[in-house]
Amino acid sequence: MTTINPTPEEMNKRIVRAKTIQPKKKRFAAGGGIPSEAMESIAADSIYLYMAPETGVGATSQNPGVVGFPGLTVNVCRCPVGQGPDLHSHARTLETFMCLKGQFEIRWGDDGQYSTLLDEQDMISVPPNVMRAFRNTGLTPEAHLLVLIQGQAQDMAADIQYAPETGERLARKFGDDVREKVEALGWRFDAELGSRERA
Repeated sequence: MTTINPTPEEMNKRIVRAKTIQPKKKRFAAGGGIPSEAMESIAADSIYLYMAPETGVGATSQNPGVVGFPGLTVNVCRCPVGQGPDLHSHARTLETFMCLKGQFEIRWGDDGQYSTLLDEQDMISVPPNVMRAFRNTGLTPEAHLLVLIQGQAQDMAADIQYAPETGERLARKFGDDVREKVEALGWRFDAELGSRERA
């Protein structure tokens, strides 16, 4: 196969500069009317979408820095001490975490009953349908986590599921309209927690 020689201008479309990329919460507030505080209450403090498929929909593909191949989304999450998302699952995609800076506690299980610590350059891959969350443990004031989401392109929309009580708490604090806007992004509050049914 013959190689190609992209121009610098063409390659510039494939470069994301950390100094210029905007966190998702700012885009949600500006474009969707979702207060930053509402997103911070259920998601990582600042999520930077570096790459996503062109055809993606939902929260995993809102204006990526680089349009990539179907089936892969690349994010960097920056979290202050103690911050991270609520327990959630991905129904049809694989989510992989790699600690870039600081230290993260990764929890999993319907109640977050299991956990491990990730130090810099440690990685964990969480299979579909497993509730998971992460938090900056405080080793550094701000910790950075690389988050890769992989799956079939058609499976990436409406793939994030939180427990019903997370949605109820969001609506109580920010209103039903904010919850509906978050749901319109593809984030759902209907995870069926299997271990609670067996208990």
